[in-house]
Amino acid sequence: MLFPLVMGVLIGAFLIFFVFLAVLAFAPDIAQMINPSVVDILKNVGGPVAAGFGGAIAGAVCSYVFQKKNEKERETKADISTIHKTSVHLLMQLNELYSIKKHNIFPSLGHQARFLDISKIPSNPSVTDRVDPRIIDIALSVKEVGVIDTIYLAEARYRACFENFTNRNSSLDEYRASVKAVGVCREGGHSLHDLYEIVGEGQLIALYVMTEQMIEVLDEALQTLSEAMALVNQIVDKKYKGFGVLSLKMDLNSGEEYLTKTVAPFFDIEGLRAYLRRGKNG
Repeated sequence: MLFPLVMGVLIGAFLIFFVFLAVLAFAPDIAQMINPSVVDILKNVGGPVAAGFGGAIAGAVCSYVFQKKNEKERETKADISTIHKTSVHLLMQLNELYSIKKHNIFPSLGHQARFLDISKIPSNPSVTDRVDPRIIDIALSVKEVGVIDTIYLAEARYRACFENFTNRNSSLDEYRASVKAVGVCREGGHSLHDLYEIVGEGQLIALYVMTEQMIEVLDEALQTLSEAMALVNQIVDKKYKGFGVLSLKMDLNSGEEYLTKTVAPFFDIEGLRAYLRRGKNG
């Protein structure tokens, strides 16, 4: 801010000086009111000096404007790069969870005991880096404050999914170990009532609760990631409309069902508990 102010003052002063010289040259009456020696000094010394300084100032101003233009272009390119990287980041997370739901969970949703039928899920996220914090300033520049909360909520839910996968895998391992400990080799060949007698109510209910919580968190993460991507695309449309900046979108025409809320299980928790106990009581 200081440089433009100083340049403005100097340019104004030199303009006034040259206007004064022009008045002296074309208004003899006014020139006669000033000492001729002063007028000569102003014309022969002050004029060339002022012209030299004026040229230097004009060069400095042009250099400053050119530099600011280059800085603005670099900043714009950096902002666009950050937006694209954020979109790719979110898209990778969305694709990973989308694939897990499609291949690991969706085939078991119609099973009466889906909490047992769903196999172990990979528990290490493929996207380990964090979203670029620069996206915060970009969102604020277009007054899209909501996108910041949504992006970071999506990040948190994405990581929570894998914490849930890990916990559920551990619970499933404990259940399988309990089944194997009593000499049962094929757990899939037994009814829920048989498994109730083998491992008891506690492990089955715990695995049920953990599985359904895992599915709920997965659904929330998929929804939030989709919303975050849509909001990032809105930033592109709002900040760079007409500049030919591309927005990244996921083609969901053939797989929208994997992003919608998962259907309710065959049993709710009380229904499962009653079903297991009814089998025991005969």
